[in-house]
Amino acid sequence: MKLLVLPPHRDVTLVPDAPEGWHVMDVARDFCHRVLSDAALTEATDARATAPATAQSMRELLLLRAARGLSSREDLGVHTRLRAIGAVLTALSGPPSGVRLRLDDLELEDGTTERSADVLRAVGQPAPYTEDLARAAERFTEAERVRLWLERDQQLPAAAWLARACPPEVPLEVAGPFATAHRKILARMPMFQRAEFIDDAAPLRWRVAPIPGGPALEPLVWIPDAQHLLVGPPRSLDEGELLPGDEPQPLDVRQLTTKHALGTRTPEAVRTFTGGAPWGGHVALPSLAYADALLESGCRVAVVGLCAVGGGFVLDSDGSRMNQASLARGARRLRDAGVRLVAEWWVGAPRVGEESLDATLAALDAEPLFDHIAGVRPFHLPKEHRTVDSPLGWRSTRLSGSQPADRDLARSLSFDEPGTIPASRLPEVLTSLASRLMRRAPLNPGRVAAASVQGPTYRPPPTEPTEEPAAPAMSHRIHLDEDCALVQLPASLDGAPKPTWYAANLRTGAVLAMDARLAPKLSGLTRPASVADVLGTVPEAQRARLVDTLVAKSVLTKVHE
Repeated sequence: MKLLVLPPHRDVTLVPDAPEGWHVMDVARDFCHRVLSDAALTEATDARATAPATAQSMRELLLLRAARGLSSREDLGVHTRLRAIGAVLTALSGPPSGVRLRLDDLELEDGTTERSADVLRAVGQPAPYTEDLARAAERFTEAERVRLWLERDQQLPAAAWLARACPPEVPLEVAGPFATAHRKILARMPMFQRAEFIDDAAPLRWRVAPIPGGPALEPLVWIPDAQHLLVGPPRSLDEGELLPGDEPQPLDVRQLTTKHALGTRTPEAVRTFTGGAPWGGHVALPSLAYADALLESGCRVAVVGLCAVGGGFVLDSDGSRMNQASLARGARRLRDAGVRLVAEWWVGAPRVGEESLDATLAALDAEPLFDHIAGVRPFHLPKEHRTVDSPLGWRSTRLSGSQPADRDLARSLSFDEPGTIPASRLPEVLTSLASRLMRRAPLNPGRVAAASVQGPTYRPPPTEPTEEPAAPAMSHRIHLDEDCALVQLPASLDGAPKPTWYAANLRTGAVLAMDARLAPKLSGLTRPASVADVLGTVPEAQRARLVDTLVAKSVLTKVHE
């Protein structure tokens, strides 16, 4: 039996088709299934509830109880379930764990996955998934060979652990886009020195999978952003624009390996890559201008990156400027055909300043291009691309002279361009922009496929204000916000031994201490009820003000009838 092993941490809303002759061992999803089981959640919750209270243990207990409370609700939405999963992963990866987990990310407690020395140190530290790695390693003795598949750097600590645990008599292979791109450095790490790096492995075909404990999802084939897919006619490049290593003609998709990316493809080629199945995934923004080609390829969900909109042009995350009107026509055609359009806003790109933020928001309100803005991300200048259709827009970017020499697994480059948001300002700018977007529509719970397949659709406000007749006082009904749970802790969040109720919203991150007399009445308010029935013990003169406060804090939602 040949084992294709997928280490944590990765996008667990995707599963691969098993390559012929291989058995897939998805340790990442096995880990999530285990820790999200009722038994594991009960054990984790009880351990923190009965141990001496600390600020850390109470914060973890808050996340665990909030996640369980939300997950037990009827009509659970995809985004709420994903937020609950993320809360559990965060709660389980506090100290002494050597890694900190989020739904879509892994960070080292000490260092970065862009530095091999830090990864090696993390291998010897506890991690929430160590039990799952050990269980997987027990099966290695039965294997004809073991192939570790690396899509991204967040898998490195677990992959290194598994490589170290592989018996010396069992052949060990390492493959995947990240492994191919960083083979030279990985091969020097002690546990990978005996491994054979497989550069000619075909890319995996990923599909959207059911979320553990969540609603069913259409099993779309999913194309990752690393494929740099542009659906439409090939880009016309002058001979002088080709750089060393570029290929004048794209390879047949049936010959692709992890050394290549899809790049520009015709609808027929995309259908060959997906096996003719409907698909979703990341595409270059110019694909929207070729709406008929995108539809012909079988696309159902298109995720694109943008950096700015203004002056009649759109700057995409590859550095290309496109005509906004042309993209808008394509977007309307796609939406009319039922394709969901999702954008990721990359902030901090070269020569894109803070003044572009307001201009971009105004332009998107005037001419909506997308159904949803998934979130804001810090821009990273890619270090390398694997295809002739690599972005040309950033190739003239002036690199900084302070490239960190010790980051031997770096995936991006530092740059120094006038008119760019300073790095020191970027965290504040990202937080502010995310808050502004959340007032328009909820952001995705993480950069995972399932979050883009389903979710909210933003509609800009009408240009002419409309007046609605004022509703009689307190005529509305109320219920808990869909992402808010009320939980009781045996101590306060600072560890003081005082039982305390909290309202925790996993969408906004808001945590509010609640009155012990009011909280039990609100904790089960998952269906609309009248204000008088819910807050009957509150003096009538104070009810409206209390409801408005709790709505503003994302604890309650009003339902007007």
